[in-house]
Amino acid sequence: MTQVKANKPEVDFDVQLKAYKLMCLSKAMAEHYDANKEIAAKYVHSTSRGHEAIQIAAGLLLTEHDYASLYYRDESILLALGLEPYELMLQLMAKKDDPFSGGRSYYGHPSIKRPGFPIIPHQSSATGMQAIPATGMAHAIHYFETQELESPNQPIVLCSIGDGAMTEGEVSEAMQMAVLKGLPIIYLVQDNEWGISATGDEMRAMDAYKFAEGYKGMKRMHVDGADFDASYETLEKAFTYAREHRKPVLVHASVPLLGHHTSGVRKEWYRTEKDISSHELRDPWVRLRTELEEVGISTKELDELADEAKISVEEAFDQAVNSPDPDPDSAQEHVVAPTPITEEKGIRHKESGDLSLIHI
Repeated sequence: MTQVKANKPEVDFDVQLKAYKLMCLSKAMAEHYDANKEIAAKYVHSTSRGHEAIQIAAGLLLTEHDYASLYYRDESILLALGLEPYELMLQLMAKKDDPFSGGRSYYGHPSIKRPGFPIIPHQSSATGMQAIPATGMAHAIHYFETQELESPNQPIVLCSIGDGAMTEGEVSEAMQMAVLKGLPIIYLVQDNEWGISATGDEMRAMDAYKFAEGYKGMKRMHVDGADFDASYETLEKAFTYAREHRKPVLVHASVPLLGHHTSGVRKEWYRTEKDISSHELRDPWVRLRTELEEVGISTKELDELADEAKISVEEAFDQAVNSPDPDPDSAQEHVVAPTPITEEKGIRHKESGDLSLIHI
């Protein structure tokens, strides 16, 4: 791979190249889902097109000692963590071998405890609801540290969320506790200026960066989330701050929305051509590709990487389509954690039959 070192940007070249490969995968997945919507659109899903730069930066910076609470558009974070397109597609199509829930959750709803990965608990589909559980995880970390049980690895929590969900009351509740207790959490707000068919101006009085100003003790950062270098450098600072100071950070990332809101709410149904075109001018894939060309990577080499991603995505999609569906008889499995107690034993009532009051 050719490289002109004299013009090497601040972010390490290998990191940039890895990010480009991941963006190629994410882009190819979104395009393939849309081209095969007669299959993919049966299952409600959103893709990360437009959000890839900030998401990949986050995924590359998370460690196996951390915790993450993600939202439905975060497939590029999952790719950056090391999950394969085939694994994500198994969840897309609600397949038996879906690594997160065995076909029980929407696409982009991860839950995983795998060596080498941050812990990602299962959560609801309600937008914004991840803020309280994520802050609770940070509170637990804080509690252990106050009891001198802290980890030498300085774990942090990443709470990823869309800007529309920032208007939810539970988000305010979570952030109040984060600044009150001083918790090691990063709120990554991805702002594409759209909610569910409503513009930012129609659903909020201010963006998340301005909103967070009222939370004294919350460090705030803003970044162009379509610029990979800026995203990586900003999140690196945020992660370092949260790890070293054990305090909350809000990162407001401005990103374009290049895909549909969901497979069931297509962009052409509620957005003007002018709006879509203005967002396309900020495509993070194009911007990173241009940067790599400027440091000496040939167009041919970049095209080959994009073609390799397309081929691997097509193969993974076909494999996922033909993978087994869940057995209907297994629907009640994995709803709660298994327990060794399967039957009641002992005496529930006194022999006299008298009732006893329990004071709580």
